[in-house]
Amino acid sequence: MTITTSKEANLITGRMVGRLDAHTVVRFVTEVADAVGPDHPNVALHMAHVEFIDSSALAALVMTLKRSLQHGGDVMLVAVSDPVRLILELTRLDEVFPRFASLAEARAAIAAVA
Repeated sequence: MTITTSKEANLITGRMVGRLDAHTVVRFVTEVADAVGPDHPNVALHMAHVEFIDSSALAALVMTLKRSLQHGGDVMLVAVSDPVRLILELTRLDEVFPRFASLAEARAAIAAVA
């Protein structure tokens, strides 16, 4: 798994490629979840190239969401791949995480709330 992150205004963006599972979730937590705070409460995760996601990754996403909500933010999923979409639907987490087709749409949603 490769994760590329950047910070802007009140948003952390992350682009992930590969498998998000028990072997890679520590890196996700270190690079994304731990970065959430008052200055960067929102997270947008580009997931078009995530091939697989397991329960440890789902737990990390929920943990990231909890941190984000504590700071008045949200976690948004962008361009979700079909394998990830299926797991989110099976676990009903698709009802928890807003999904967007592009990062521009996610940024617009944040701007509309601010």
